[in-house]
Amino acid sequence: MVKVASFAGFIRLFANVFAPLQDFWVPVLLTVIVITLFVGNITALMQSSFKRMLAYSSISHAGYMLFAIIALGTNASSSILTYGLAYSLSTIAAFAGLILVKKMQGSDQFMAFDGLGKTNPLLALVITIAMLSLAGIPFTAGFVGKFMLFKNVMQDYHIILLVLAVINAAIGVYYYLRVVVHMYFHAPADGQKDLAVSMNFNIVLIIAVLLTVLVGVYPDCIIALL
Repeated sequence: MVKVASFAGFIRLFANVFAPLQDFWVPVLLTVIVITLFVGNITALMQSSFKRMLAYSSISHAGYMLFAIIALGTNASSSILTYGLAYSLSTIAAFAGLILVKKMQGSDQFMAFDGLGKTNPLLALVITIAMLSLAGIPFTAGFVGKFMLFKNVMQDYHIILLVLAVINAAIGVYYYLRVVVHMYFHAPADGQKDLAVSMNFNIVLIIAVLLTVLVGVYPDCIIALL
């Protein structure tokens, strides 16, 4: 949420102070966005650690949020707040799942998630929805956030940026779904025990997932508040 607040501050700064100099800083910011997207996604793609993958992919999410500054307008603030909410909910669910799996397996590698769909179906479902949202798959909050940002950029005719962003989104889908493959299509390790999840974790996970799906299916529930 600190990252989201920072970008909201940047929007105010650029909209109120730097707007007359837009022809100067837009090309620079476009270059920064492209570099951020590719560095974040390609580095995340190369990871075998779930935690490192989430960390490096957060760089690419910062690049997507910069779209709101490029496409300054009436929808800039609402789009970045929606995207920030989606990112925050998914990250909370993903890291909560990571903490539980690492506590059980002692590792944050993708292999530690092998067979989780069988040993703990609820936790596997939560992590799956979080990954789908981070990847921007429809019917999740992440899709709504990405759609709003992409729509704003498309209205300003930044077509090349949009194409590069779609390529990066496709890369993101691949590495986010890797953990899903491990959970559902790999056999559990020998002697792996069922994972006991405390009530506090269950509450956090269920709330995060319900809000992620709610915003994805009925985005007006959050957009109307913004």
